[in-house]
Amino acid sequence: MRIAVHYKVIYDSMRLFKRYILVLLIGMLSHSLSAQYVGEVGVMGGVSYYNGDANSTTPFFENHPYGGLLLRLKMSSHWLCKFDVSYGSVSGDTENFPEVQFPHPASFEHSFWNVGCQFELNFFKYGMSRWDKEVKRHTPYITAGPSLAVYQAWNGNRVSPGLAFGVGYKVKLAPRLNMGVEWNMHKLIHDDFDDDEFGNGYLTDPFQMGHSHVKNNDWYSCAVVFFTLDIFKRRGVCRLYD
Repeated sequence: MRIAVHYKVIYDSMRLFKRYILVLLIGMLSHSLSAQYVGEVGVMGGVSYYNGDANSTTPFFENHPYGGLLLRLKMSSHWLCKFDVSYGSVSGDTENFPEVQFPHPASFEHSFWNVGCQFELNFFKYGMSRWDKEVKRHTPYITAGPSLAVYQAWNGNRVSPGLAFGVGYKVKLAPRLNMGVEWNMHKLIHDDFDDDEFGNGYLTDPFQMGHSHVKNNDWYSCAVVFFTLDIFKRRGVCRLYD
């Protein structure tokens, strides 16, 4: 009789212990599932190139290394705000386009810093979820926003505001790891981005057609691959109790 009671106590204790472990696992699972990350930080690298009077037709011509850091803040399931700081180089030479009759031969090459703040619109609801079937691990997106270029002109450092816009595609490789590609074009307000080291201004208005903020301004573009890590965790709604 005592042996039976002893085994019953052990059996009841094991059942209680199993229930405790089950409750603990459910609690840990609900915490991990309800945690949402609202930010990304990472690195990007690729190429930059120039578009302007010395190259108005050919993209990805005279590529140069380009790279930087980026920070994304999630505003909603589709909208994000991206901040980035990057460094690259551009160059151009009128002799590369002999079909265009330039009044003066001209060439240039210099490096620049880019600081940007752009808004991104994901086409799909991006992320990883076992509960929301609308969430996808990949999405194309479009981006646009102001940018700032800092470069060395013939008379000192030059700061030129501009407008950047582009397209991209990203994939979630792991719950907190993202990878993507992005192509951006930057239109500058000033038109001396392609000026040479002597300040001749041959490429500012080479055909003497008059300066226009719409027509004559310089562009630069960049194509990058980026890797980011999700940061800034916040609590979300636990689906176990919906």
